[in-house]
Amino acid sequence: MKRAALFALGTALLVPTGLVHAQRISPLQTGNFARICSKPAGASICDAYITGVADAGALAKINDKNEGDAAAPAGFCVPTTETASAMRGKVVAWLKDHSDSLSKPVGESVFRALHDSYPCSAKK
Repeated sequence: MKRAALFALGTALLVPTGLVHAQRISPLQTGNFARICSKPAGASICDAYITGVADAGALAKINDKNEGDAAAPAGFCVPTTETASAMRGKVVAWLKDHSDSLSKPVGESVFRALHDSYPCSAKK
């Protein structure tokens, strides 16, 4: 069930705003998430959320292809060899550099952090 919710969140972030229907978005703010991710006890929760958003982005791209839109852009391109802890490090660093995002919904900020940290145009 959690994967389905994360997929819905990731998909909602990929769709142009003019076509989006009302969607449930987590009430968790980015600042609270950043505090969780900065503590050793929160690492597994943080990793699970970030990995879920990454999975949702990858699944949205697969869905686009299956629906006949193979040219639809991917939100980000995380290498298959990347670890959850490495992803967490990049997301936490992005959040520290973007304090203006701390009052925004966590999904929006994590998606943008992954987008900026793992651009699809870069050679890995």
